[in-house]
Amino acid sequence: MGKKKNKNKVSGAVKTAAKTEKKLANRLKKELANLGEEDIAKVIAEIEREEAKRSAATEKALPGPPSPRAYATLTPHPTSNELILFGGEYHNGQKTEVYNELLFYNPTNNSWKMLKAPGAPPPRSAHQAIATPANKGELWVFGGEFTSPSETQFHHYKDLWCFSLAEKKWEKVVAPNGPSSRSGHRMVLLGRNIIVFGGYADDGRECRYFDDVYSFSLDTRTWSKLTPSGRGPTARSACVMLPAGSDSLLIYGGFSRVREGRSERTQTHTDLFRLSHREGGGWAWRGLAAGGPAAPPARAGQAAAVNPHSNRGYVFGGISDVEETEEELRGEMSDDLQLLDVETGKWHIVTLRSEQLGAKPVVKEEEPAQKEEETVTVVTDEVFTMKLGGAAVPVTGPLAAASVGPKSGPGPRMSAMMAVQRATLYVYGGVLEKDDKQFYLSDMYSLDLHKLNEWKTLIEQPSLPDWLGSDSEDEESGSDSNSESDSDSD
Repeated sequence: MGKKKNKNKVSGAVKTAAKTEKKLANRLKKELANLGEEDIAKVIAEIEREEAKRSAATEKALPGPPSPRAYATLTPHPTSNELILFGGEYHNGQKTEVYNELLFYNPTNNSWKMLKAPGAPPPRSAHQAIATPANKGELWVFGGEFTSPSETQFHHYKDLWCFSLAEKKWEKVVAPNGPSSRSGHRMVLLGRNIIVFGGYADDGRECRYFDDVYSFSLDTRTWSKLTPSGRGPTARSACVMLPAGSDSLLIYGGFSRVREGRSERTQTHTDLFRLSHREGGGWAWRGLAAGGPAAPPARAGQAAAVNPHSNRGYVFGGISDVEETEEELRGEMSDDLQLLDVETGKWHIVTLRSEQLGAKPVVKEEEPAQKEEETVTVVTDEVFTMKLGGAAVPVTGPLAAASVGPKSGPGPRMSAMMAVQRATLYVYGGVLEKDDKQFYLSDMYSLDLHKLNEWKTLIEQPSLPDWLGSDSEDEESGSDSNSESDSDSD
């Protein structure tokens, strides 16, 4: 009789790969031991266990504004005049802190409160969130990433969470066939379906961008992968995605890295697409002309929000590459506020009355026919690392030294959080870069979209946070969140 075949036998290549993985794991353990850090998977699992032990929700008023941060989500409350801030991160040049705080902002009295509820998700940034008035109000959160304090370890999530605003508790929703782990993706609500597009994932060896589209039914709580006809956007993260009614959406721009031989280059996209649900069933992509004098230049790190009662999306800030030499690029930050008509796909420049004396604003919101109680889907952009071109006015301290002239409101920045609630536009935080240093902001502004007179300062940025890293920190860290060549969490 012949020898029995060993079903568990593996090839030499597999053995070599396994040995390499083991060596890398042992090396990482030594590095973590030196840094005093635990394995990131163990940290996340322990956080989930601790959050699950909470038996009841607790609320407390904050004595002041939240701490500086970026890459959080700012979502309009679906049933009351509030904003919901969840997650985000802060980096001071030496250490990164990632949050799972659930904060509520009341515009009426300009106050904040923190809600700690049972079963909360572990900390994350570069995730996405939407809110719906169903079941007396729900907040849905998907994906994102967790970074260890030293930025030695990164973890991308593929989990889906639902927070009941009425019962004040979290639920981890387990449903198969959903999107893979990712951050920098985009998410909107169309009718009773959550649509997820794009994003990226970096496991330390390979960075992958996605161009896939998934739909999650709030009625059946099931995922389905969409296969739209037509040519759609290429794989990317950090695009602007805005709902257009209940059966279509727009996607603009985004960021990706393109491999050319053995080298890579970054690419900031400026294309515009519409994804529509057809009457006979199925979905279809259609490319739109994104040019014209009002279209923004190639920018990364833009914040965006939509007012569904006017079919108008607002896009703020971001960074553009400016070539100084053949070997060096400089990034110029923007404080432009632009409008994208989600019905026509046309761009408009928003000009405030205070910025053009004697002139009417270019675009003005009309009074809504009904009280705004519908869900507003918010898109927040994540990290892009460039150099500073300007800063905000009117503020005091270091920011005031870099005045940009007569413009009021939020100064140039990237990755701010933005939302529209009851025809008022809100901008909070973001990242300011100056002399190769990154400063996470905590200032906040509002703009009445009916009047478009001027920005109102809700939280002033009195001074910049301390920066503890070196000017060349970007080159040393290799972090996804803090270097242009590695930045994809967007």
